[in-house]
Amino acid sequence: MFTSAVLVALSSILSPGELIPERPTWLNDYGAASKRGIAEQKPLAVFIGTGEAGWERISKEGELGKEAKQLLEAHYVCVYVDVNKQAGRALAAEFAISDGMGLVISDRGGKLQAFRHDGTLKPSELDRTLRRYADPDRVATTTETREDLGPRIVQPVYAPVRYYAPASVGRSC
Repeated sequence: MFTSAVLVALSSILSPGELIPERPTWLNDYGAASKRGIAEQKPLAVFIGTGEAGWERISKEGELGKEAKQLLEAHYVCVYVDVNKQAGRALAAEFAISDGMGLVISDRGGKLQAFRHDGTLKPSELDRTLRRYADPDRVATTTETREDLGPRIVQPVYAPVRYYAPASVGRSC
């Protein structure tokens, strides 16, 4: 009796909206994930890596942060491709991921790659990327890369300076 009263009290403190999943639900079958993404009108987030939890290593810190997990759970159909398996290597090659790890995000219709990155991402870059492609109003027209999304550094262009000898040079005064 006492145990059930404690459980009821604790359950009223934590609402389901406050619970954060330990990790998003990961699918290993790209075909099934693609069909699910189209049916749910969600983009696919295809994490390519190695080993049992290789999706974690896409983040340079070695694990997905709280915001990344929430975005993936709420807005994406998550696919994990393990390049230790032959089918995973073949799919990674089709996505042009040569580093053995990377991230590919599709559009909501499942027809276009909206984003592709070969390698790891800083946690802030991963969060920003996932936020960007979770936007339901975003329409993909080309595949963007991390370099497309980063801050643009504009290098100043200087006109060549021409030096002229003063008119008095070479003349005697």
